[in-house]
Amino acid sequence: MKKLLSLLLIFAFILNGCSANEKTAQSIDDEVLEKGKLVVGISADYPPFESLDLNNNLVGYDVDMANALVSKITTADGQTYVTEFVQMDFSTIISALQTGQVDVGIAAFSYDPKRQCLFTDPYYLSAQVICVLKDSGINTLDDLNGKTVAAGEGTVGYEAASQISGVTMTSPGDYLQQFEMLKSNQIDAVVCDQKVAEGFVSTNSSLKVLDEKLAEDNLCITVKEGNTYILEALNTAIKSFVENGESDALKEKWGL
Repeated sequence: MKKLLSLLLIFAFILNGCSANEKTAQSIDDEVLEKGKLVVGISADYPPFESLDLNNNLVGYDVDMANALVSKITTADGQTYVTEFVQMDFSTIISALQTGQVDVGIAAFSYDPKRQCLFTDPYYLSAQVICVLKDSGINTLDDLNGKTVAAGEGTVGYEAASQISGVTMTSPGDYLQQFEMLKSNQIDAVVCDQKVAEGFVSTNSSLKVLDEKLAEDNLCITVKEGNTYILEALNTAIKSFVENGESDALKEKWGL
């Protein structure tokens, strides 16, 4: 009887332990790092989507969009969520999601099923292009054979440019550094979003964008795998954001 009682107690302990571990989320409040707050990983090197102004403040389309979306999300007891931004390298945002350092990643992420995360519905349709110096003699993708091309590590643009014959790929620093290297002839081209490239070209007459696009892509918000309540809340907010004209207003504001 003592042995039987001991076995029953052990079995009950195991069951209770399993039940505790298998407790599932009931709302977004159970998935976020802190109830009422959405912690956003962002890389501030990609104007006009995200960058730092002269006062070191985060600005850009993605910043305004994130605040607009989060303001549409409420806690289970009806309190409005707020946004907290955490600046980090673009290449570390997904790992920060996986290790629970941030709730979501908002940094002009292109949809890529190879990334280990969930993706929201698209909030912006985009394209990846190549920016070069006007006097480089590079006019087509074929002209990049034997050239050094820079792109953000882990981006769709990096992967697409890697398929160009004879190209040497590199990812030196952030995009601001890459364009400085391009202007000083340390690299031959930079791959980035079309509007980002056009922004750099508009402020430097020595640059141009190649006519051929590398890839069409949709920008999404990244969410940790399993956090379906966060995903659902953001998708609902994105739908409202697009349908009520907020998206168009921000595109006009940021020249997109």
